[in-house]
Amino acid sequence: MDTKLKKADRFLVGFIIGIIAPIIVFIIYYKMYYDFIRIDSFIFDVMVKNIFAPLLSLCAVINLGIFYFFYWKFLNYAARGVVGATFIYAFIVIIIKLL
Repeated sequence: MDTKLKKADRFLVGFIIGIIAPIIVFIIYYKMYYDFIRIDSFIFDVMVKNIFAPLLSLCAVINLGIFYFFYWKFLNYAARGVVGATFIYAFIVIIIKLL
């Protein structure tokens, strides 16, 4: 295995990537479809229309691809970090749905 990839086989690396990737997908979604309004207005509108939880769930789907990449490269600890970050997003979605 490549030594650079071996250095990335850490739980924290996968966890940070798993937390940041859905945020990047959310920003890309905003820029592609709602760039004509300010981001704070967009977030307020998403919250008022009760579509924040489904949108957050869709943004977290990117973690599935990241997980499979890490798993395919035998970076098991980094893959565990991505799964941990996905559970954090799932917990946030459940909290939002209950409120």
